[in-house]
Amino acid sequence: MRRHEDDMRYPPELTGRVGFRNFTWTTEAIADWEHVWNALWACGIKWEWQNSDRYVRRRGEIFDRFAVHNDAVKLDMAIPLPGIHVIKKLNDWLLDAHISDHNATEATNLIRKWIQNYVE
Repeated sequence: MRRHEDDMRYPPELTGRVGFRNFTWTTEAIADWEHVWNALWACGIKWEWQNSDRYVRRRGEIFDRFAVHNDAVKLDMAIPLPGIHVIKKLNDWLLDAHISDHNATEATNLIRKWIQNYVE
């Protein structure tokens, strides 16, 4: 059943309930995240790899998805796929860091746009 059909059957104004859902890393979200990650990297942010972290590697137009398992040394040029709470913390850190260069501004704008497009 599609989400909008369910909303028509049980509209929030009648049930008093508000719907929530998990975030899913789609190919489009990953492609846009690659630009965000590159901007974050330009600001001096690095990813501290841990076992079970998710990451992708670009293979032409597609992304191969993996999880870290004792192989963090081999993750050069991998793109981390953090959870939503970490992405929001990155955004907050950039806003509070008072970095005055165009890279930080670009990264903040890209994160904000990415959240609007894929999370909210």
